Amino acid sequence: MQIIDIPVIEGIKSEGFLSPEEYTYWRARESRTFVIDYEIEEDYSLIELSKVIIQMNIDEKDIPKEELKPIYIWIHSFGGDVFQCSFFCDLLISSRIPIVTIAMGAVMSAGFEILIAGHRRYAFKHSQTLVHAGYASFQGTQSEIEEFQKNNKKQLERTKEYVLSRTNIDEKMFNKNRNKDWYITGDDLVSYHVVDKIIENIEEIF
Repeated sequence: MQIIDIPVIEGIKSEGFLSPEEYTYWRARESRTFVIDYEIEEDYSLIELSKVIIQMNIDEKDIPKEELKPIYIWIHSFGGDVFQCSFFCDLLISSRIPIVTIAMGAVMSAGFEILIAGHRRYAFKHSQTLVHAGYASFQGTQSEIEEFQKNNKKQLERTKEYVLSRTNIDEKMFNKNRNKDWYITGDDLVSYHVVDKIIENIEEIF
């Protein structure tokens, strides 16, 4: 296994070695910057990121809120599993440490929901965001199909309630677009308060 002779990283002993994965992890912790650049599947990638955010909140619980440094989450994702997404959005919203989300490239479906969970939100001007109310097919017995349809309807309503609560999108607009892939780009991202600002210079975030 390749090892890296690491420089001094705040909070880490400078002696010894770290694997490339460990080095990347601690550099991310130091810069408070994390990237979601994958589809959100049932592989628990968001669980691992959640552990870091929870631990940072615990470690910094006694720091006055106005002195807390934000956590930056950069998003390029085509979406994925709704259950993995839901708990992560709840965590971001409830974080005592300010969460800044940044859309870069494709931010779709579950990725869109993570974006609007940020306390502050930005997007690069060519970002493509997709509001996706969700649809699915299911095969089974009549009772299984009915139960699936009932649960799917509840999930659609949950998605609508969440999007309306975190943006300026109203119910009429959401319902008009709920049965299609609804792309929101450019200045509409700001007018719908999906993000606070469209940026061209990365320095505008910090």
